[in-house]
This record gives sequence, C-alpha cells and structure tokens, in this order.
Amino acid sequence: MTSLNNKTTYLSKVMTTEMTSTNRLTAGDYEKIFFRIKLWKICHGYIMFILIVLGIVANILAFIILSRKSVRRTTIAVYLRALSLADTFVLITAFFRYNTYNLFLTEAQDTYMVLHYSAYLDIYVEPFHWIALGVSSFVTLTLSIERFLAIRYPLTIRRSCTPFLVRVCIIGIIAIVIILTLPNFFSFRVQKYHIANTSSLSVRVMTKLGRDTLYPCTYHVYIIPLLWYILPWILLATFNLLLFLQVRRSARIRVGLPNIPNPNRNLSILILLIVIIYMVCNLPISIMVFYKLVNHMSENGICIKETTSLSSPTSKEFDIINAVTEILNILNSCLNITVYCMVGTKFRRQLRDFLLCTSCKPVNKVSPQRVFTTGRESNTVVESTGSS
Repeated sequence: MTSLNNKTTYLSKVMTTEMTSTNRLTAGDYEKIFFRIKLWKICHGYIMFILIVLGIVANILAFIILSRKSVRRTTIAVYLRALSLADTFVLITAFFRYNTYNLFLTEAQDTYMVLHYSAYLDIYVEPFHWIALGVSSFVTLTLSIERFLAIRYPLTIRRSCTPFLVRVCIIGIIAIVIILTLPNFFSFRVQKYHIANTSSLSVRVMTKLGRDTLYPCTYHVYIIPLLWYILPWILLATFNLLLFLQVRRSARIRVGLPNIPNPNRNLSILILLIVIIYMVCNLPISIMVFYKLVNHMSENGICIKETTSLSSPTSKEFDIINAVTEILNILNSCLNITVYCMVGTKFRRQLRDFLLCTSCKPVNKVSPQRVFTTGRESNTVVESTGSS
C-alpha cells in the first residue's frame, strides 16, 4: 500500500485539476485527507477484501449445491441460484469499485493505475456493479412476493409458477436493470491530458449525450436511491410482514395435527431470514441515499452526481457512517449461505458431502449373490455376480 505521505502529496496534485486557482487546501483540509486515506485503507481495503473473498467462496458453494439434481428443479432453487450469481458479481465488481485492489499494488503501480486506468474502471466496471446490485435487490423482492403468494394461494401458485416462468421473470429483471443502466456506458469517455510533456493523465469526461440528457446524474441521484434501495426496502418490509402473518396463521391451523415436519414452513422461514438480512444490511444505506436525495432536492434543482473524494467538504462522522453503510451493503451479499445452513437440513447435508467429497471416496460394495439350484433343495451353488 502506498505510504500516506506520498499518496497525499500525489493525490493533492491530481485534485488541483478540478480546482480553480483561488481554491487552496488548508491545514484542516490536509488533516481530513489523512483521515480519509486511513479510513478507506481500513474499510475499503482490509475489511472489504476479507468480505469479498469469503463472500465469493460462499456464493460459489451455494450455487454448486443448489444446482444439484435433487434440488435444482424447484422454483426457490432457481431464485436462489440467480441470487448467488448476482451477489458474486456484486462482490467481484466491488473489488474494483472501491479500489480494494490497491492492497496489492506498489506505490509506482498505484500511481500508474490512477493515471491511466482508473477512468476506464469508472466508466466500464462501475455500471456493472450497479447492475449486479439491482438484480440482487429485485430477485430478493420477487422471491419474497412469490413465497407470500405460495402461502396465500397455494393451489394457484403450484399450478402456474413453474421453473420456466421463474427463469423468464429473472431474465426480465436483468433486462430491465441493464436497460436502466445502459445509457451510462455512452455518457462518458476517457480524455487524455499530457502533463509537462513527460506523462499523461486519463480522466473521465462527459460526452455530448451525457451533457444533453443529464442521464448519469439522474441515474445516481434518483434511479439508484429510489429503485435500487428505497422502493425494494419498503416493499420487502410489507411482504415480509404479510408472509410472517401467513406463516403464523398456517402454524395455528396445524395445531392438533400429527407432529409431521412442514417443509413449506421451513422454506418460508428461510425466505424470511434472507429478507431480514437484506433489510438490516440495507437499512443504513437506504437512509443515507434518502438523506442525499432529500438534501439534493432541497438545495438545488440542478442534477449533480453525488461523489465522495479526498477534498469532499463532509465531516469525519459522515465519512465513517458512509463507510459503514458501504460495508454493510457488501456484507449482505455474503450472508445468505449462513441462512441456508441454519434452516436447510438437506442443503447442510449436501454441503457437507460436497466438502468432504463423499462421492469421490471408493465404496466397498458387497456384490449381490445369485443362487443356482440343481433341482434338489439341498444341492445349491452360491456364486458372486462379480466372479469370473
């Protein structure tokens, strides 16, 4: 990791390209820069890297287990596989979106990365992060709605909700999220500037399409806060409450019946826990984006993309809260496998067999025997089916 002093000096020089000659950095500004570098190193560096590695491994394991023949044909398994893939892409793109890769770069490599490739990552990788987050949110919402309808109208849903229909819904979700995000790829381009005739700097600048439509800032200021976080959170809270009430109602109906396990109830509990984790992890960021949305609408009518940088005027407390909300947002993509293991007995058993590679171990099978009679009951010949 780049030393704090050298990185501060370098980034301060880079920031001067965005500042006028009258803007000068004070001692307090430099203190904030030092603080933010330390904060980002801990939160976006070490903590984020651990979460990303563990989360990717967990989601890949969940996808493998949910793809096994015994469970892959159920509608819930289709949803959960899609959720695992979406969360995996969230974590992979977060590695670049939050610059976690800086942990593995030397000072020279980090400088070269900032000068030449950071703009490309902002234009072509960051939108994929928002696509993955949007798919994850809407798949979780659709899963909650489907489970509520399955409990409320079991016969209708059993006949109409098939794995094929679920795949169509997931493809529709992906298409809608991509369509909403696609204009961002054409709203920016990379502009190269030469510095002192010895080096060059690649900067992300807005294209004519971006300036004329203002779609990028509309996307970040309105679409992501409303559709990615606030609306899904409200709908999930509503359907989760309705699902909880239906589960309690079905439990009261079963009072007095024989003590037979109810797989539908366990499935509903699993969905409830997934949604609760989503709501807890995304509540802080939902409040944060709502605050930014209201603050933006009240202060000005011009669409300006909200950004956080080393020269941002925000307070230290705000920076800490913002970093915590981002960590929780990434944590949400790591925890679903714990729910599967807590509630899903079959999932837990198959995961154990996969990790122990039970199917890879040789099994000593006792060959079945054939009994041949010679016509008398007392005269028999016993022959193994495997003998020559």
